[in-house]
Amino acid sequence: MSYSSKLDVDNGSLVKDSLKDNEGNILMLANLPTDILLHIFAICGQDWWPAIAQVCHRFYAILGPDSFLWEQIAKQLLFVNQSSSIFQLKIHTYLSAQLRFRVHKHWERGVCLVKPIVSIREKHVLPWLVLNSDVLWVGTGNHIRAYPRVPAAAFHHNKPFSGRFKPKLNLSGSRGDMGRFVVKDDGEDVVVAGDTNGSVFVWKASTGRLQFKETNCHSSDVASVKLFKNVIVSGGRDKFVKVFRFDNSNSVLNHSWKNRCAIEEIYLDDRILSLDIDPSGTLFCTGTAGHGGVPPSHLFDLATGALICPLRENFRDGEGVYDMRFESPNELLTGDFNSALRLWDLRTQSNVSVWDDPHDSAINCIATDNNMTILTGTAAHGGVRLWDKRQTRCVQLYFVKPELRSPVYCLDFDSSELYVALDSSVLGFDFSGGIRKPIKDLVVYPCN
Repeated sequence: MSYSSKLDVDNGSLVKDSLKDNEGNILMLANLPTDILLHIFAICGQDWWPAIAQVCHRFYAILGPDSFLWEQIAKQLLFVNQSSSIFQLKIHTYLSAQLRFRVHKHWERGVCLVKPIVSIREKHVLPWLVLNSDVLWVGTGNHIRAYPRVPAAAFHHNKPFSGRFKPKLNLSGSRGDMGRFVVKDDGEDVVVAGDTNGSVFVWKASTGRLQFKETNCHSSDVASVKLFKNVIVSGGRDKFVKVFRFDNSNSVLNHSWKNRCAIEEIYLDDRILSLDIDPSGTLFCTGTAGHGGVPPSHLFDLATGALICPLRENFRDGEGVYDMRFESPNELLTGDFNSALRLWDLRTQSNVSVWDDPHDSAINCIATDNNMTILTGTAAHGGVRLWDKRQTRCVQLYFVKPELRSPVYCLDFDSSELYVALDSSVLGFDFSGGIRKPIKDLVVYPCN
């Protein structure tokens, strides 16, 4: 192969011959083998790939927004991995692989646009939120409101939305404060909540009509409720877990919750702080305050209500579980009062990973993409911690309005937006690219 090039003078102009092989065929960069091009593009770096993709059709096929190369890179990134079917239920706007890489950089630097969703005027309330693809549900006081989600700033065709967010539904009916609630809109169309009077409520999510109300089913606050098809599980500070079972034909298919079959009671001799049901509807787990020698986590069979096992046997007094999330039918995340985030393998009933908070802060809430990304909200200074399952230490610290010194009571996120519930407001942070520099309302510290 000849790599010599020569300049010929023809009619006063200079003509540069292209590289040619031994047979005289023209050699061009675009004709090189793909593996060689990939090596060249890797040297250039991802920041140059969008410009290189515009050179010719072949470069675009290799470096286009949804090309295989971008997809392989995006799969390794935190926040923007959209492979989980559970996480997809929260995504408002699907991103190309190339755009996911750009949004990931904004998450790393804290480059975002702030969206004030709700101002909380009530005192001594514990706000809660549930994020769906088209609606953000916010519970404050004795109301649960549904706020329609608008596209992220970078995806608006016109001027980004900057007005006041107005709820499309307002669920009420309780005289006490609502606690943690759950929303099922994928075929079940219900909102289930408990209040400080010990009552449990069921509303129709699309219309806001009250479908079911069980007053005083607990003698104290209902700390958490969960739903799987025709079964509602509630846990109270009265140390009881209640399992409500409804008639299949009248509860789910016809959206009527009047035919209750049975109520089962489970006594744990400690306050219930949290609970969750696995995605397959086989198991449910409870988190207690960890007092009186009662293990802070218990695993139950949802079909029978029978105790399978306690998940922890060696613990200090007061190591309660404030929040828990099933990653899959076999994986469970728990957040402890002693600042430990734990991953449990339910097949072996063992603790396979433990991540300790760098500032020794109690973990109030957990959000996950059911892949590699975990966010936890802490009990002070508006702290949000980013964890990577592949690492043993915290990846990044976010402080949301640190001047408020508020706990993070609840949080959730999709690929381009983060929502946080503080004691005085619920805020949204848009990382899609509507602003180009970090902001003072979100302070980011990478962990080295």
